Amino acid sequence: MRDIGNKKVMAANIKRYMSEKGITAKDLSKALDVPYTTVLSWIKAEYYPRIDKIEKMSEFFGILKSDLIEDKNSKMKKCSDR
Repeated sequence: MRDIGNKKVMAANIKRYMSEKGITAKDLSKALDVPYTTVLSWIKAEYYPRIDKIEKMSEFFGILKSDLIEDKNSKMKKCSDR
């Protein structure tokens, strides 16, 4: 199964980067200029953000878009299993 487009992967990545930056969903909603409920729906894996919001998040967190949309942990694990 492809990880790109997976709402659960996206949600986990958003939560991880929020935690690393020490911000709340309310902080992220203000930074991205989106409703708080929208951010909550992303981190609950109910909805997938549009590409423009993914771009804004990647800029905000200082990461690549792929860092948000892909499950890098499982890819790294697969590589180390070889």
